[in-house]
Amino acid sequence: MKIIFVCSGNTCRSPMAECAFEQMLKKEGVEGVEVESRGVVAAVGNPISENAVKALEKKGIPLKEHVATQITTDDILGADLVICMTERHKIRLGNLPKVFTLGQLTGAYDVQDPFGGDEATYEKCLDEILKDLEKLLPLIKRQLTL
Repeated sequence: MKIIFVCSGNTCRSPMAECAFEQMLKKEGVEGVEVESRGVVAAVGNPISENAVKALEKKGIPLKEHVATQITTDDILGADLVICMTERHKIRLGNLPKVFTLGQLTGAYDVQDPFGGDEATYEKCLDEILKDLEKLLPLIKRQLTL
């Protein structure tokens, strides 16, 4: 199964979700899930934002090598699930059957963009993402058993 998390610039929310979900899957011993992240208006080539790195480090979540990448049609076609941070991202991708917002899958709301915020703003954003990913994990595990 391949999951792609999507945000705007692919420097904050989606790479934090990617790193966090990979760690959750590993801790749970879940295999067979590839996790990536992309942006709908990616700042192509940029690294993950400094405050996103700090938020991940504070939670003990391993950071992987990351450069911002624009989502493509091939990415969407090659994924089993595309998870957007907001409804606007989903609409931008065309409301395709395998494209959802994180909130749709977990009963939460859009994940607000911390871009330009201070460390506390990024930490709050990551906490929200983590809470949502905890709800997403059993859904993915269940899907893998079908």
